[in-house]
Amino acid sequence: MGELSFYTYALGCKVNSYEDNAISTELLSKGLRKVDKSSEADLIILNSCSVTGMADKKSRQRLSRLSREAPNACLLIMGCYSQKHAEEALSLGADIVLGTSNREMVFELFQRFLEDKQKISLVKESVRREGYSELGLACYSETRRAYLKVQDGCDNFCSYCLIPIVRGNSRSRRPGRVIEEANSLVSKGYKEIVITGISTGSYGRDLGDGKYRLSNLLRDILEQTPGLKRLRVSSIEESEIDDDFLQLLREFPQLVDHLHIPTQSGSSSVLKAMHRRYDTGAFMKKIDKIREIRPEIAITTDVIAGFPGESEEEHKESLAFFEKVGFAEIHVFPYSRRPLTQAYKMKDLPADIKKRRVHEILDLSKKLRGEYESRFFGRKLEVYVEEYDSESKIAKGHSGNYLLISFHSEVDPRGEFVDVEYNPQTASD
Repeated sequence: MGELSFYTYALGCKVNSYEDNAISTELLSKGLRKVDKSSEADLIILNSCSVTGMADKKSRQRLSRLSREAPNACLLIMGCYSQKHAEEALSLGADIVLGTSNREMVFELFQRFLEDKQKISLVKESVRREGYSELGLACYSETRRAYLKVQDGCDNFCSYCLIPIVRGNSRSRRPGRVIEEANSLVSKGYKEIVITGISTGSYGRDLGDGKYRLSNLLRDILEQTPGLKRLRVSSIEESEIDDDFLQLLREFPQLVDHLHIPTQSGSSSVLKAMHRRYDTGAFMKKIDKIREIRPEIAITTDVIAGFPGESEEEHKESLAFFEKVGFAEIHVFPYSRRPLTQAYKMKDLPADIKKRRVHEILDLSKKLRGEYESRFFGRKLEVYVEEYDSESKIAKGHSGNYLLISFHSEVDPRGEFVDVEYNPQTASD
């Protein structure tokens, strides 16, 4: 086994990136060698995505490409796309097909395939009653920032979303394992940890009496992980930002000045049709509470453009609301019909309308981003350096409020914190 090599590729969300790192850590501990080219690998692992129709397409294309690039390798696919399309994945060249469960068996299944060369499909028909699948400690990361997965699955069933069906029920990782991994990552030199999950704010509902929630976990990480300089939450719903979470923002400067809070629409009537758990009034009140504590915090969001039945008036209402909130950035996606969801039965809007609305939201995002960035011009910001080009002598990294900053450095400062004046020349977003 010591001479065998593997290659990984993760599509989609930060959870997939974490799982990629966790499985890499496991395979490295088994004596396999990680390579940068699929053509050099004995085992190829593709972690797939199915959040939109385009994500399905990208998963199919990547699977086919990897099959062509390395026809003699064992090609393993897992994740949301393969959960829904196991047979298709096999037909496109996969040798081992997993869905969103049994991923802790990657090494075992690879060994089995090496022995008999028989294709393996191990995809459960339903994943709505899963327990948390422990992949081990992800002590390997390809970036200076380490992801730390604390939760999997989702119980929200928004009308447009397939994830609760393909990813399964919400389940939480044991606090002790999370804190153990956080300390392990810091001991290996990682100074920023990003907490991630499919529905991160749902953490703890399934543990014991349900009283130990995300805020409790974050407090324990912050108090029990000496040496951790930054803690970032990848995404959290408005309804999950409770008084305990707000208190953490008051107490712990390590909790960065950036929150990603999906809103999906700025129209209360569209939010209701989406089965979101708030209206624009509740969302705005929560933003105001956050800014009372952290006035300069960057708040970014996700938005779906062109939801079925969304009128032009509702679209304009959304634009006005996004500007009122003053998001630091908006990630926008055109609505994508997903079979098995409630919205799939609703009449889709014409593609040209969705495309125009996407561009209008992107234009607003660019404007809001510029306004947010300009507030920091002339100030020195603490940059966590993640990249360095030895030829140009240019280093890059993020500030706590997630501004990408570049600067000249004669020495390689990766993994260090450097104070840099933020201005139009150093701004790299």
